Amino acid sequence: MSVIAPSATTQRSSLGLLDLRPYAFAAVFTAGNLLLPLAVHSVPQGGLIFLPILFFTLVAGYRFGFAAGAITAVASPLLNHALTGMPASQELATVLAQGLLIAAIAAILAGRTRLSPWPLLLAAASMQIAGFGLDLARGGSLDAGLDALRLGIPGVLIMGFGGYVVLRLMARDEAPR
Repeated sequence: MSVIAPSATTQRSSLGLLDLRPYAFAAVFTAGNLLLPLAVHSVPQGGLIFLPILFFTLVAGYRFGFAAGAITAVASPLLNHALTGMPASQELATVLAQGLLIAAIAAILAGRTRLSPWPLLLAAASMQIAGFGLDLARGGSLDAGLDALRLGIPGVLIMGFGGYVVLRLMARDEAPR
């Protein structure tokens, strides 16, 4: 079966900004993006390695479209910063841009690909590479940027494969019985 063929087994809902449902879904995914970082920040450099603040943004964008993904992408880092001070103030703009990018890419790929880890990995890798470019554009060092790319590889893999598992579980729970 082609990876480009739309999936008949996974229902995707693109929700508009005037619909109230994206806000409800975004609230649930934002809560996930608040809790997941708490779990991984006990590991030194856990945020850079596991990229937890954007995991549910990817899932929201893929499953419910750009509106839910964008709300999650903006609310998650702002609430995390307000509650925990992370991400750091100087990183907020980059994390917000990365979140909006991953939500957009996931929403686009959801309509054009069959559910598999590959489009999710593409969205996560694109987000990580864009963050590297944004850091360089802000005057960051090439060495630090390359180090962040290297450190983020496990997070990209977790986002791709873990996001796939979450989306499959969501599809299974929505299947007619």
